Amino acid sequence: MAEQENVQHSNELTFADKVLEKIAFYTVDNVDGILELKGDFTSGIKDFFSSNGDETKGVNAEVGSKEVALDLEIVAEYGKNIPTAFDKAVELITKNVEEMTGLKVVEVNMNVNDVLSRAEYEKSKSEEERKKAEERRKANQNGEYSDGSRVQ
Repeated sequence: MAEQENVQHSNELTFADKVLEKIAFYTVDNVDGILELKGDFTSGIKDFFSSNGDETKGVNAEVGSKEVALDLEIVAEYGKNIPTAFDKAVELITKNVEEMTGLKVVEVNMNVNDVLSRAEYEKSKSEEERKKAEERRKANQNGEYSDGSRVQ
């Protein structure tokens, strides 16, 4: 009878970069002084072809087996203390990432791309939504379904 080999198996838990990016995205959503995370050009394309927003825009994660580093691109609110908003974002992101994943947050970098008043921001959002709705309506009339669906 053949001798059984001692094969050792190990269990492993890993996280895709986008999981950490989403955690950071949702975490800073309600931080006072941060109006939004602002993605790059590809995020804008994803937003156009998606019925819901891109939950990773404006966040870039570098994930290791035990640690994570995050870079954020934000639009700050005019009149708010941006360093205080940064400190709060770092505190909440660190807490949520560590509680949800067990990964240690070793670095959070935040780049402020723009500063807008709350009124300017609300106006730009409603104009942006109106433009997207109009583009989707036109695409649907032409038989192009911008939500990626082949059926209406």
